[in-house]
Amino acid sequence: MKKDVEEVLETLSNFGEFHIIKEAQDDIDRSEYRIIIQKVEEAIINVDALIKQFANEKAGVFDLFKEDKTTKTVVTASNWQSLAETTMQKITTVFKETEELKTVLTSLGREKEQLVQVKDKLSIMETINADFASMKELNLIHAIFASVPTRNIEGLQTALASKPVYINHSKLGKDSNFICVATPDAHYTNVDKILKTYHAETFQIPKDLPDNTTSAIEEVNSKLKINAEKEKELLEKISKIGEANKKDFAVWKETVENFLLLFSTKAEIVQSGPYATIKGFIPETRFKELSGELNKTLCGKIVVIKEEDSAKEKEDIGEHGQQTPVKVMPPTKIKNNRFVKPFEELTKLYGLPKYNEIDPTPIMAITFPILFGLMFGDLGHGLLLLIGGLIIGKLLKKNQGMKNLCYIMAACGIAACVTGVLFGEFFGQQVFAPLWYSPAEDIFNFLIFCMYVGIAQIIIGIALEMVNYLVNHKVADALLTAVPKIAFFIGGIYVIYNYQLDFAAWLNGPILAAIIPFIILVIGKPVYLAIAKPAKTSGEHEEMDSITNRLFEGGDFFTRLLGNTISYSRILALLMAHWALMLVVYEIANIVGTASILTMILSTIIIIVGNIFVLALEGLIVFIHTLRLHFYEWFSKFYLGTGTEFKPFKKKHTYTNVVFDKETEKQETNNKQQTTNNK
Repeated sequence: MKKDVEEVLETLSNFGEFHIIKEAQDDIDRSEYRIIIQKVEEAIINVDALIKQFANEKAGVFDLFKEDKTTKTVVTASNWQSLAETTMQKITTVFKETEELKTVLTSLGREKEQLVQVKDKLSIMETINADFASMKELNLIHAIFASVPTRNIEGLQTALASKPVYINHSKLGKDSNFICVATPDAHYTNVDKILKTYHAETFQIPKDLPDNTTSAIEEVNSKLKINAEKEKELLEKISKIGEANKKDFAVWKETVENFLLLFSTKAEIVQSGPYATIKGFIPETRFKELSGELNKTLCGKIVVIKEEDSAKEKEDIGEHGQQTPVKVMPPTKIKNNRFVKPFEELTKLYGLPKYNEIDPTPIMAITFPILFGLMFGDLGHGLLLLIGGLIIGKLLKKNQGMKNLCYIMAACGIAACVTGVLFGEFFGQQVFAPLWYSPAEDIFNFLIFCMYVGIAQIIIGIALEMVNYLVNHKVADALLTAVPKIAFFIGGIYVIYNYQLDFAAWLNGPILAAIIPFIILVIGKPVYLAIAKPAKTSGEHEEMDSITNRLFEGGDFFTRLLGNTISYSRILALLMAHWALMLVVYEIANIVGTASILTMILSTIIIIVGNIFVLALEGLIVFIHTLRLHFYEWFSKFYLGTGTEFKPFKKKHTYTNVVFDKETEKQETNNKQQTTNNK
């Protein structure tokens, strides 16, 4: 029933694993919902402003290592509507009171600024013994005081040079000068025009100040003192408001945010007559548990239906008004073990896997450190990455993304240690015999090895494309698209490996190892569709199933395949960059020498700082290139990353513990009734 929706949503929130599908409706009046939502959003903006002003302490780097210690506040109300109204009223009251005080404070600030400007001008006048009272007694001479932009002073002096004037100017501020001009009355009009031309602003002593300069300055000082006292009083009032409510701001914000989540969700579920329907997704293993919780909450006054079809259909209105079924794909909830989980941060950068798509994270958790280690093969640097990543990751308390990144770097450090042992490299020097061999002594063979690494990863990517097809029951695509791609790639490698660039030898037969799979790739699916005529199903890239489009797709695949394979040569390039940087560090240290204790210390400092610099710079560059090899060379073969994240409906209760009781409801009802009677 509609009246039970709030209670059902509360149960779903406590359950914590129900992803709600929000469905907009045109057949109900939503204006009331929009008005309330707008008010709640305004309250959130206001409380954010209060938090920023009073409770937002400057965060330092070391705050990431501090654990938050928050205590929950018990909030009692009859229902969410009542709680939200009360909370929004509190926010509005404090916000308005604060804003009113800030408005007065701003006004005092402007007044203070004006008084300071007047005082500065009067001080200059006092310095040159000028006085408004004395000026009134002048008969034949007219004195003018004005502020002029500094950039115009030189031009103004030039313009007045031919006039019978006395001019004195002093620095008033960063971009302004204060001038005193004395001229005979007969020339006053011309001088005044010149002054206006150069944007001079004439200064007249305010009417509430005495004409005597010294007395006027004393009066201004007195006003500034009063202004400062008022300003101090206002700041104290604002500070008291902040101190009195500082602990409540987080509670208020969490309360109104929870109500907004609840109310906006309530507004976007199916409602028909006295009934409401809530649709969504839940892990299958917890369906019975949820059904039991809901029936227990509403004493059986609810129907819980499980739809077996993984992709639910709903009616969608097309461009021309026709209704077409649209698949609502389940959201993706990634489940990985502790070692793999940090690498989800990298997968999410590209996009989440769809519900029926292979999650590449477990494989990337292996291949990412391996490729990183091959580009950064150094036992010493690897140990620093491993130890540093583990320690910092363990100490971090707040930012889970940073923790995951630290653990990824620790995994990459392990791989760098292994390759460092294989290459015999320790802090940029070969201090022990390599367990495998030193790439520096056989660069060409290591380049070939890098190509093999790329070939292996690309084949894995295409194989995963085949698995995705099979998971989605697209056997024809698996056999006529993915398998020919693998065969074409392996066939091309076979021809190049055995016959290099001997094109005559290729044409004697070996080239068929690549051409036949390519022909199957181009015509296989169209021929199958023409013969079998299977029922059309909505899928990815159906428009690519004609021979013409498949030909273009095959050509594009060939060119990308060539570029992707060559791209793995960056493994050698970055390893050589690592050698070069370390060589520079040790060469500089050798130039300094070890002739004395001072040069020995300096040389040691150069080596330490140089290693830290290389570790930071090269580590960042290698990380970016490893990421690129996965995103562009590997993911592009099988991964779309267009999935929807599984976001369970769940209110936050970090600062609040909300309790609803009937006694509070009765009290609120009585209060409302009393208010009505009084009116």
